[in-house]
Amino acid sequence: MFDELRNAVTRLREISSRIDIDVVAGKDAAELVGIADEIRRAGDSLRTVAVGQVERTNSWKGEGAKSISEWLSSETDCPQYEAQSVVLLANQLQHLPVTRAALRSGTLSNAQAVEVARGAIVAPNTETQLLNLAQHATVRDLRDASSRVVAGATDEAERHRQVHKSRYFKSWTDLDGSFNVRGRMTAANGAL
Repeated sequence: MFDELRNAVTRLREISSRIDIDVVAGKDAAELVGIADEIRRAGDSLRTVAVGQVERTNSWKGEGAKSISEWLSSETDCPQYEAQSVVLLANQLQHLPVTRAALRSGTLSNAQAVEVARGAIVAPNTETQLLNLAQHATVRDLRDASSRVVAGATDEAERHRQVHKSRYFKSWTDLDGSFNVRGRMTAANGAL
């Protein structure tokens, strides 16, 4: 199985490197985008379910990482926030076999699966509805629907505690010298 996958990756790289994108017609380039997305979806879904198995078996321990997400970030050169999202999704998919199957089949992208899982994990009876919505809605619309599901499944005091518990504030300076800020906090704190 692994040899087959490695051969497929090698073959894909060979084909990809031979494409002279400068002579590809615009419509053909648009078709290439779709093909590349299918390849990405297959790789993302395989990575996600594999990460779940790595975590369940603790195979990441002993590699110098403090957490599975740190290990994944280092192993795949992905940003920490992406690694955290993949790990969370992998854990949620253990409880959502229909969403997991949709991700594995390529019906869902990882971004869509994240949103379906976010809602379905707190309200399992909404999984089918969210999966159906994912077929025709944008990820943003799916995120909004999932947020409504989460909000409906938790009372206001619990939501406040969850937001408070997950609060953070980060600031940094970009290479161009611009100051950046990103954070999460309760609405009351944000209004100050």
